Amino acid sequence: MKRERRMRPVIKQRAAYLCNVKLFLLVLVVLGHSMEQTGMKGNLLYRLIYLFHMPLFAFVSGLHLKTVKFCLRQAKTALLIYLLIQGGLVLLDRSQTLTTPYWHLWYLLSLCWWSLLCGGCAVLLEHRPGCWDVILLITSVAAALGCGLLPMGRFLSLSRTVVFFPYVLMGMRCPVGLQDGPNRRTRRRLLAVSLLGALPVCIVLREAPYAFLYQAEGYHSYRMAPVEGMLLRLLCFAAAISLGALVLALIPAKRFPLTKVGGDTLPTYLLHVCFLPLLKTFWPGAGIGGLGLFSAAVVCLLWELFRWVRPPYAVVQERNVTFPLTKPWFPLIIKASTGQGALQGGNDHVRTHWSGGAQYERDENQPDPEPGWDGERQG
Repeated sequence: MKRERRMRPVIKQRAAYLCNVKLFLLVLVVLGHSMEQTGMKGNLLYRLIYLFHMPLFAFVSGLHLKTVKFCLRQAKTALLIYLLIQGGLVLLDRSQTLTTPYWHLWYLLSLCWWSLLCGGCAVLLEHRPGCWDVILLITSVAAALGCGLLPMGRFLSLSRTVVFFPYVLMGMRCPVGLQDGPNRRTRRRLLAVSLLGALPVCIVLREAPYAFLYQAEGYHSYRMAPVEGMLLRLLCFAAAISLGALVLALIPAKRFPLTKVGGDTLPTYLLHVCFLPLLKTFWPGAGIGGLGLFSAAVVCLLWELFRWVRPPYAVVQERNVTFPLTKPWFPLIIKASTGQGALQGGNDHVRTHWSGGAQYERDENQPDPEPGWDGERQG
């Protein structure tokens, strides 16, 4: 009998546009943290970065939170990775606690909360469509303004979770087609929105303390009256939407050599802080240009080192995932990050194909005809 011919593995690629956006934002994350290490907190570029880069990251996360099933899976994965890393830090440093995330790990805990909130919103919108989109958005903005009056702070990342949730909600209700990139008409609208928000951007950059842009503390921490704090936070919303619209309008939807780096941002986001102490030791006087090169180099290096943690060519036999290089070294990290509910920054909506008893994920170098697929249509 002739040997059964096996189909060549089909390759998965999220839309190049979305990968370009995430790559740009990830470089800004590393650049912002690098500026903190070299004493550049508070300068104009630093404040500009923190005005919009995490709101836009939250918006991108919301693009994938379309169904209740995926939201629950995302929440479980984010919480598992958070407990794994934060728990390790607690064991190493007694000053750390599980309830107060270390530095950049707040995003994992907030993503867990956002996923649960979006799951609830998905159930509500499924049964009561129509005006509920507007009601939920207005409610989330009101909650973001009001939470500054409460002593939430960094405990369980509650303040950031509430303040950034309107961006997640906007991403959740955004059409899946945005992952292909906006068309010419949409780009013009985004540019118009960015122009309308020029005044709030200028006001916030001039008046707001740089720490206020972290959105991690209440108004009392900055000695602001409630009305003053709420007005400034509302201006931050307008400025972040304006700058985010500008970025979305200007990012190209073409495929570049480094586009694939934006397809898996989680390892870089989690591990880039390990390289930051090198700046103080070996390059304390680095300027903005040097820090930009350093940030881009760290992003590319970590992607290259950890590309096999969740590889694009992963072959899944039944439920056992094998990786040729890193599984013996990082069993817990791989177990946490290779599930089908992989965290945003990984293969969020992998479409799988079966061939000859093996399941193949589609990969990085061919376009995905149906972006936003997660085994079932999202939205």
